[in-house]
Amino acid sequence: MFGRRMKGLVSDERTLYGRQPELDVVRGLSVLLMVGAHVFNQFTPLSVESAATGDAFSGLANLTGAFPGGAQCFMMVMGILLLFSTHPDGKGVMRRGVLLIIGGFVLEFLRILPGLVNLMVTGDLVSFYPEYAYAEDWQLIVITLFWQDILIFAGMALIIMGAVMMFDVSDVWVIAIVIAMMVANLFLSGMDTGSDPLNIFLGYFWGTTVFDGYMTTSRFPLFSWFVYPAAGYLIGKWLVRARSKGKFYKMLGLSFLLLSVPFAVIGAFTGMFESGFTGLGFYHQGMLINIWCTLLSFDWIVLIYFVSKKVPERYLAHTYRWSRNITWIYVMHFVVLAIVIQFLPRSFGIIGCFVIFLALFVLVDWLSWTIRGRVGRGA
Repeated sequence: MFGRRMKGLVSDERTLYGRQPELDVVRGLSVLLMVGAHVFNQFTPLSVESAATGDAFSGLANLTGAFPGGAQCFMMVMGILLLFSTHPDGKGVMRRGVLLIIGGFVLEFLRILPGLVNLMVTGDLVSFYPEYAYAEDWQLIVITLFWQDILIFAGMALIIMGAVMMFDVSDVWVIAIVIAMMVANLFLSGMDTGSDPLNIFLGYFWGTTVFDGYMTTSRFPLFSWFVYPAAGYLIGKWLVRARSKGKFYKMLGLSFLLLSVPFAVIGAFTGMFESGFTGLGFYHQGMLINIWCTLLSFDWIVLIYFVSKKVPERYLAHTYRWSRNITWIYVMHFVVLAIVIQFLPRSFGIIGCFVIFLALFVLVDWLSWTIRGRVGRGA
């Protein structure tokens, strides 16, 4: 019955072209949420159990991790947008992936650069990164340089998706690849080869730790996160042929919402909401979290679609700008944070974190708008 209804909602020919406003809003809000999460990660008390506001911070951390409108939805939209190119080109997508991987490593160097300057001036590095107080300076440098930022993961995902498009891989095989990754991740995540260099390399594919298990470079391992762009790609193949976008969103969104309920119940009994959305539990996601967040990530897109239709265009203009400048905003906020943490204390209250977040976002929004504008004009 579901299949027949879906066939009635999609055409044999493409019906949607160009930018879709709701996807721009979702992308804009995603980068806003990610910047906020990173600010709170950097400036909240390091030991929430001993902090007076520990419960509030712990609850906020779980809430932001469980909310799929950030990184998960960002990756899903990336997959959807592959279908909205006027001339989808698998080779071009793969080239973008390579550039993102290179850009990700450049970003990691820029993130540690202020710390290296501090090291040359003061002879100390770790003291400026109290979350790594147990590490040696050289370990912190290695961790940061090989940190698997979401840009690196996105690049890896685009290379695979580009190959899928170039060789016209069927939807069934795409689903099989995703399932194989999730199943393999169940057995491989956390595996220690006994070699830190090998653990660092394998950490780009599944969750690993280094330096006797105390640290990790594996933040967005491919096997844990590929489901989101792949799901977006498959949904996008339907969306571009939707006879009525509103009916399509309503039908599929309601179905996904109903499907998410049993997974939420299972998660409640297995402790998913207690430990699965913070720290390594968030980055090294397992199959249950993958499925639940995939369902709700799409529902977030659906919600934004219907809400944005009621909001005057002038109020959405900011999110459109954030979406257009999303890569610049993402890169600039990490660069600015890397400088700021050399000077500010690392234990603010919730209000202080919000103030830093708002100030930082306004700054990087302006910087990205200015830089992108000048690059676009050839200045």
